[in-house]
Amino acid sequence: MAEENEDIFQKIGVDVSNDKIKIDLTKTKDFFNSLNNTLQEKSQTIQKDISEGKIDLGENVGIEVDNEHIDIDLAKIKNFIEDFGKKIESFLDEIDKTVDEIRKK
Repeated sequence: MAEENEDIFQKIGVDVSNDKIKIDLTKTKDFFNSLNNTLQEKSQTIQKDISEGKIDLGENVGIEVDNEHIDIDLAKIKNFIEDFGKKIESFLDEIDKTVDEIRKK
């Protein structure tokens, strides 16, 4: 796992060694620009899928909107938020592990 992290750090321009952290701002900027572009593409795809009816917010999240009403199914939205919260917690746990590994070096 440590080798995988080192490879990832090198790709984004971060060198952690000998109690020092060196950051190549050009590589780091490129990484964050690439990440930003990827997130924008995904959000546009999701938005397009929702507008074309490929993703049903009423079915999946519990929110239905028309010209006159907004209906919110609290049970469905609660489940959605709980699932989303678990995914965020898992993501944060991975970040914590990575930070701990950096500290150990």
